Order: sequence, then C-alpha cells, then structure tokens
Amino acid sequence: MININGIAGSPGYGQGTAAVNRQTAPIPDKQSITDPAAEEQRFRNAQNDCESNMRALMETSAEISEDASEILSAYIEILRDESFFKKALKRVEQELTNIEYLIYDECQTVMKKFAAFDDPLLKERAVDIENVCNQLIRSLLGIQQDFILETNTQDIVVVAEDLTPTETVKMDKSKLRGFVTEKGGPTSHTVILAKALGIPAIVGVAGALDSVSDGDTMLLDAFTGTVTVNPDADKIKSFNAVSDTYKLKQEQYTKGAALPAETPDGHKVDVNVNSGDADSIASLNWENCDGIGLLRTEFLYMDHSDYPDEETQYAVYSALAANGGGKEVIIRTLDIGGDKQIAYMDLPKEENPFLGYRAIRICLDRKAVFHTQLRAILRASAHGNVKIMFPMIVSLEELREAKLCVEEAKQSLRSGNVPFNENIPVGIMIETPAAVLVSDCLAKESDFFSIGSNDLIQYMTATDRMNERVQHLYDSCNPAILRAINLVAKNAQAASIPWGICGEVASEDRLIPLWASLGVSELSVAPSMVGRVKFLVRRSDRTKLLPEMGRVLDMCEIDRIKQALDAALTRLDL
Repeated sequence: MININGIAGSPGYGQGTAAVNRQTAPIPDKQSITDPAAEEQRFRNAQNDCESNMRALMETSAEISEDASEILSAYIEILRDESFFKKALKRVEQELTNIEYLIYDECQTVMKKFAAFDDPLLKERAVDIENVCNQLIRSLLGIQQDFILETNTQDIVVVAEDLTPTETVKMDKSKLRGFVTEKGGPTSHTVILAKALGIPAIVGVAGALDSVSDGDTMLLDAFTGTVTVNPDADKIKSFNAVSDTYKLKQEQYTKGAALPAETPDGHKVDVNVNSGDADSIASLNWENCDGIGLLRTEFLYMDHSDYPDEETQYAVYSALAANGGGKEVIIRTLDIGGDKQIAYMDLPKEENPFLGYRAIRICLDRKAVFHTQLRAILRASAHGNVKIMFPMIVSLEELREAKLCVEEAKQSLRSGNVPFNENIPVGIMIETPAAVLVSDCLAKESDFFSIGSNDLIQYMTATDRMNERVQHLYDSCNPAILRAINLVAKNAQAASIPWGICGEVASEDRLIPLWASLGVSELSVAPSMVGRVKFLVRRSDRTKLLPEMGRVLDMCEIDRIKQALDAALTRLDL
C-alpha cells in the first residue's frame, strides 16, 4: 500500500481499478519542406478534422453536460484563433519547415511565458492551448487522437499525465469512479468536467504514472488530495465508512441547494457564486445561488488583443444582469497586474508586482480605460441588480477618487440620455492589512464590503501561497486572519453596511459557523459549493455559537483554533 498526494479537484471519494493512460504529448521531428502552400493545406485539413470531431461529439453524445459543450466550444475557438497560428504559418514560408514542428515550437514558447505567471487560472489556460495544439499535431502525424477507455471492468479510476475534454467526455461515465492526473490545477477543464459529471478528481499528482499500474486498486480522497494504491483491508474498511457518510450528506446538500440560507435564529445569508470566464457564466445555475458575488472582469481583457470596447463589455454585463432576474451581480472592476499580465497593456516589469502597479492603481492612472468599463457597468445596471466593486483599495483617498470616476461616467451617460441605475451600490474589496485597519473610515463611504480572503491571507501573513517553501504559513485559521475579519465585520455593522467574504474561506466547513456568528451578509463560493454552504449556514445557530466563537477569537494557537472549530461542527451535527 502506498499513498501519493496531489491537489483536491472535484470533491468526493472514489474507489476502483486503475486504467493508466500512458499516451504522452507528441513531439514532432523538425523536417524541411519544399511547398509551403501544401503545408498550409495540411494544417487546414487537420484544423477542419479536429473541429469536425469536436462538433460531432457535442451534437451526438447524450451524456455531455452543458459544461462540456461550453468547454468544447472554447477549444474550437482556440483551434480557429488565426492570430495564434499566424506566426507558425509565416515561419513555414520563411524557414521551409514542417507545420507540426512549428506549431509545437510556438506552443512551447507560449507555455514558457505562462509558466512565469503565478495565477493558476492563467496556467490552466496555457494547458488548454497546449491540448488543442497536441490534437492538431496528432492529426497532422496521423496518430490516434484520444485515450479511449476500453474495459469490461465496472469501477475504473483513470490515471493520466493529463486528460483533454474530448477524452473525458468520450469515456463511459457509468464505469468511471475517478480521475488522477499529473498535470492540472483546481480550476482546470479536467476538474470542471469532473465536477459537472460528479466524478472525484485529484490533479497535480507528481509521479502518478510511475506509481500506478493497470489493474491496481485505487482509493481517492478528493478532499485531501490523497491517492491510495493497493490499500490493505483495514484501509478499505475505514475508507468505505467515510465514503458512505459523505454520500448521505451529499443527498442532503442537493435537496437543499435551492432553499434560502437562513440560520435557526433568523439571520439570512446570501450564498452567491464566483465567476470569471465564459464557461462559468454560461453554466451558471441561477435557481440555486442568490447571485454573483464576484465577477472577475479580467477574462474580457485577456481574451482580446486590445482593450475590449464599451459595447463588448456591456453585452456581457447586461446579459448577466438580465438573466439574474433581480439577484445581485457584483462586478469587480479590472484587477490586472501582479501575476496577470496582458501584452497590449505594456505594464512595467517590477521587482514585486503584487506590491506594485496593479488593480485600482492602474485604473486610476489610465482613466480612459476605467471610464469605458464604468460606463459599460452603469449601462448594464438598467437591466438588473448590478453593483460595482473596487479591488485593492488601501486608503480613503483612493476610494474617493474611484467614486469620482463613477460620477464622471454617470454624467457622461446622463448627457446622452442613456439609462442606468442612479443609486447603483459601490463597494470595495478588503484584501490588504491597510484596508482592514482603516475599514471604519472606508465603511462610511462604501455601500458594502467584500473580504477577498485569498489575498488578505497572503498579505497578512507575508506568504506567497504558490511558494512551496512557505505554503504552510498560508493558513486561514491564523488568529491574525480571524481577528482581521472580525474587525472588518464590526466596522461594517457599525456603519450599517453589508459585508461578505469571497475566496476559499467562504466555503471552508469549519469556518462557516464562525462567519454566521459574526453576522456575515454574503458568502461567494464556487458554484459546486452552493448547496453545501447553504446547508451549513442553516445549521449554524448564532445565539448558541456566539459565546464559543468569541472564545475562538481569543485563542492564539492555530491548531487549538482548528480543534475548537471542528468540535463546534461536530456538536452541531455538521
């Protein structure tokens, strides 16, 4: 019996027999060619074949979810992105080299650029580009496109370096019990599809292919990211007990997902979702969530070769507002910089970009860009319950300057008789120690707070959450974090404004009773966590929890805090 560890992706417990996909990415040889036109035609044929396969899969497979269809559509967009393949085609003429090698070479260049980013979303976008390039290369080389699950065994755990969306949706879902991949992150398309299909997935498992053979017995704990290979009888027994309990809980979460989240003592908590790409927007379930607590608008800028114009942004924002049917849509203004770089913005190279020219600082410096986005958001407010949220505010002066920009955008719309909500709420993210400490001042001039917990933990503990050497210090139960959030909550309540939390801690089981006891107004979570979070809120009686949670806030040791919070969960039968 051995244990190997990775990143928890799609939650759940999986048990089955290993089916190992040892198919690796194709590496074409570099060859000379004499006819560039014929080489381009080979590329076009491969491009058409790949698209036909993807479209046929979208149309004919009854088991493909809406999520899968949207992901395949995104892959077709990459496949048809002329700007991406233009350089490779130009090099065919200049270097008289075969197209499959040049696609591979250009893809490697792009992958190296993306590898420099810390943002996991950007890294996973690079994986999508690589997957499309690999499919094209396989087509050009005449290699079988995808790994096909061919087995008579009923319970299968697929182990692979990575899985493309087309490989994933082709598999017989009735046999699948889990995915284990060496590549990928928690928001990769493999994980998105696994969640849509209800299949546990653990990604980023280093050495998985060397540790697992076809036919091995596999246990997956996709909460801790632990993979057990060939477990003994005692391990299987304990695993089954935990897995059975989890299945019963899941049934409760599913049944209650569309119900309101209200504590037994009558405190209502909005459970919203985070969204930040076309796929998550398209698959949004408005019936279960109370709205969008964080719309990351960066995807609109990253998906274009130049600044997206007002009409492009307005189309996205207004559609969301209208589809929400009165539910809130909190749109965060552009939060670029740090680990998110866009070539056309020509941002300066900095020693420490996380402490540099980013987010609201860029917007206040490039006000024409900011003005365009604010006009689009304001116009969308005529179609629904839209709110504006500024990221990375660290002073009252910054907040006032940003609000002045909103007023200027309003005036420009008034002068053109363009409709918008004159009383649109304007709030801020609390994600720096500075914002925490002056939250009493900021609350007086904000309509709401949203605590950006991921960055707040990073800045409060001076810890790069992507740095393995210091990752153990990035802990949501550090008393400094809990006390900071408590202070923000008190200042928001003193000013009679709602306050919420976005980021991972908004859906962390042991912390939800604490947030409820502090009077949180809104929790913004991943769509898959809505039912679970609502269930936990409904079981958190604030009148009973308040004294105990007060003692937790007085504690100084992280382990002791976790023990107390876990004990509270147990007593509440959570």
